Amino acid sequence: MLLPRVLTALFGIPVVLFLINTGGPSYAVFVFTIIALSLYEYATLMKMGAKPVNSPALYLFGLLLPAALYFDRFGAAQAGVNNFSGLLVSLTVIGVMAWELFTPKKYIERMGLTLLGIFMVSWCLFHLVAIRDIRPAGLWLTLMLIITVWIMDTAAYFFGKNFGRRQLSTISPKKTWEGAAAGFITAILTAWAISKLSGAFSPAFAAGAGVLIGVFGQISDIAESMLKRAVGAKDSSSLLPGHGGILDRFDSYIFLAPVIYYYSILAL
Repeated sequence: MLLPRVLTALFGIPVVLFLINTGGPSYAVFVFTIIALSLYEYATLMKMGAKPVNSPALYLFGLLLPAALYFDRFGAAQAGVNNFSGLLVSLTVIGVMAWELFTPKKYIERMGLTLLGIFMVSWCLFHLVAIRDIRPAGLWLTLMLIITVWIMDTAAYFFGKNFGRRQLSTISPKKTWEGAAAGFITAILTAWAISKLSGAFSPAFAAGAGVLIGVFGQISDIAESMLKRAVGAKDSSSLLPGHGGILDRFDSYIFLAPVIYYYSILAL
């Protein structure tokens, strides 16, 4: 199991780093592809667990919302901008609920799970594009986020596997407090090191970002695991050998992308 995981990483990491460095439309297309595949995996998971979800509405609004956010550059509800995103946020809620009105068998749960998928996947993960667009530090902010999560996850896995004794959560039985602590400390040190290397932001800012990554990244991971456990699935899919699915690989960023974006906007 380790070999496919390593081979996937050896291929995927350079591609992701190249796209981050390139930025612009190429990186946006990459994130949109991640969102589209994650929406598909979310819908598949819900169907596996016999959870009602409106797949057409999920895909329609789940792709239109990040497109609107991209084209108005996060200018929702501000004077003098296009307000595409504000419109689509409103239409998403209205559309999902109205769609249910004209469905023969109506389920409140289906509306809730559909909206959860749209905002959890599309809204939250779009912030990866928003972070890259922050000027002038967007490139290094994105690299800090992506690399810190990679190193944090690796440290938490290996330290927890070799030294873990106390279970962190019943949702993820193999995760331990010892592994989480190692991941938390590693996140702070990695973010701080990147700030020293790049000079794009202060070490104090980076340490704060490291704390947020160490906390919200690991909580986000467990939250995605909660969805899988609810439907009896081990992985969101088998798309990435050794890693599971796209949601499994990007689960930490669901909470982290908006948290780091707004932290950067407020603190830089």
